[in-house]
Amino acid sequence: MPIPTTELVIFDTTEAVRKDRSILKPAFELVSKSSGIQMPAYVGTQIENPAKGYVVMNWDSLAHHQAMMASPSYATLLEALKPAYGGWSKMYHVNFNAHPIGLQQPVTEILLLTIKNPSHRTEVFDILTKISDSTKKMLVFGPSLEDKNVIIVVGGWQSVEAHWQMVAKPEPKAALERLYTLANKDHLFHSTLTSFTGK
Repeated sequence: MPIPTTELVIFDTTEAVRKDRSILKPAFELVSKSSGIQMPAYVGTQIENPAKGYVVMNWDSLAHHQAMMASPSYATLLEALKPAYGGWSKMYHVNFNAHPIGLQQPVTEILLLTIKNPSHRTEVFDILTKISDSTKKMLVFGPSLEDKNVIIVVGGWQSVEAHWQMVAKPEPKAALERLYTLANKDHLFHSTLTSFTGK
């Protein structure tokens, strides 16, 4: 199966969605009828700060998602999202180096990097490829389709502690120290995602 285009939305959560994620079920039922959507959709609040939340969806292509956003039903979808969205939100799209299987793990890491100098792009990709391979692709990455210098990383972990223990080991620690000299760490948080099939 081809690697999908993944949509990542980071948003300000409402108290309603922090208490009950199922308020988004009607929105995902609408999305599930779209052409090119690969259900399930995932939603979660940030472990470190539940005032922030994540929605992650996989599409056959960016064009499929754009077609849905241009369709008449998009206004209905925005209305269905209103109870969960507290105002600010930012949307990204990315084609990862492998299927984002980390979304199905107990804890999902969301990391956003900005490459400081485009000449370091190859080295940044080399470091991330080695980390991705060492986790058996439980951690995946790719440049944002909106800005190729913004790199989106999604990793799956058994717990937040398991993530910190792994990156404290000498080899990953050295690799990440080098990575963070080449790219700004703009966002590094965790979430426990709930999947919605749309049924």
